[in-house]
Amino acid sequence: MAEIFVSYKTEDRPRIARLVSALRDAGLDIWWDQDIPAGGGWRETIAAELDAATLCVVAWSESSTGGGGRFVREEAERAAGRGAYLGVLIDPVMPPFGFAEWQSIDLSRWNGKDGDPLLDHFVAQVRARLANRPAPRAAAAPPSRPRAIRPVAAAGALLVLLAAAILLWQFWPDPADSGAAATQEPTEFVDGRLASFPCSWLQIGNYQRRPDGAYLALNGIAGSPQSVQTSIMHEAAERSVAIAELDIADVATAPPATCSQLELMRRYMRPGRSRLTILSQRALERDSDGQWGYFEYELDLAAIPRSAILLGLDDGGGVKVLIPDLRAARPVRSEAGRSVYGALYTDENRGVRNVGLILMTATGAIDQRLVERIGSSTDRAGMQALVREAATKGWQFELGLVHCGFESGGRRRC
Repeated sequence: MAEIFVSYKTEDRPRIARLVSALRDAGLDIWWDQDIPAGGGWRETIAAELDAATLCVVAWSESSTGGGGRFVREEAERAAGRGAYLGVLIDPVMPPFGFAEWQSIDLSRWNGKDGDPLLDHFVAQVRARLANRPAPRAAAAPPSRPRAIRPVAAAGALLVLLAAAILLWQFWPDPADSGAAATQEPTEFVDGRLASFPCSWLQIGNYQRRPDGAYLALNGIAGSPQSVQTSIMHEAAERSVAIAELDIADVATAPPATCSQLELMRRYMRPGRSRLTILSQRALERDSDGQWGYFEYELDLAAIPRSAILLGLDDGGGVKVLIPDLRAARPVRSEAGRSVYGALYTDENRGVRNVGLILMTATGAIDQRLVERIGSSTDRAGMQALVREAATKGWQFELGLVHCGFESGGRRRC
């Protein structure tokens, strides 16, 4: 299984062959359908490679965006569903409906040779995605050296410049009309940045329009919430995105020991309204087993499929299965269709930091032993098993933060 899967339309194979060759020359691990061995199952092999790849590079062209590009769109949708999609334009086209809001890298003017700045930029983007870090910007083209105009051609050059000036005056867009189109929507901009921060699990929790710009509140967890805030606001200022305030009051600081779990689970983070809500918390107490606390949480069972478990996340043991079958769990009370449950957390006299609860759902039976290996098993076979299971069972995770106070007896976010 390769790290990068290339999706394309058959008519584009000659151009894709050059791209695959160039990417392999750059040391990247590539798979495309020409790697299927003789006698291999075509559909089965493609599905397995697509689901196991860390990144799916989708080539959009006049052929793949047309009526015959159904399989390319299906592969793109499958990859996008788990955050593995990266679009590339090999023709000057608009990606199909549903992919226009994703950033696509323009290779339509690539000359097909190594050393082209367009190819170098694309390789850098791919490496950044594989390393889960912010993608570099394209380098600006170096200024061309002025060429001397010989006296004999001076009059002709002046006529050409005059004609160009008239055309520019006629067709140059009105500055008053171009400002709005050049500015990205605040929610779209922030959503596009959140996945680039390491050791994080973030989403927009609140959005309001203000006269001085947008107010956005994030919720979730990050290794450095302040760095997230500073980085996004700085880049928003550079790109003239109208964000007045980015609130991180509901972003907890992730313990470093949980980063490996967070990095993997957020690939399958469920968007939209959460089905898990953390409710009230009682004051901490201490006994022979250490400090402990009690809190309550609510589950929207009507929106949760049959296969659902509840996980705990702490910096001592990482991911643990707390409730192996949510449908069998008994609530402490039910009212108006709401199911409220209770839970204890403790530092076990070891200074364990409890981070929160994680609701995990799937379309089929959940392999709990495999889930508990998230972030701890890094061998190739184990990782491929995890990727396959997540893809075929439609894994989805939701995080609920627990507010605890295991330091100096005071309440803090954890």
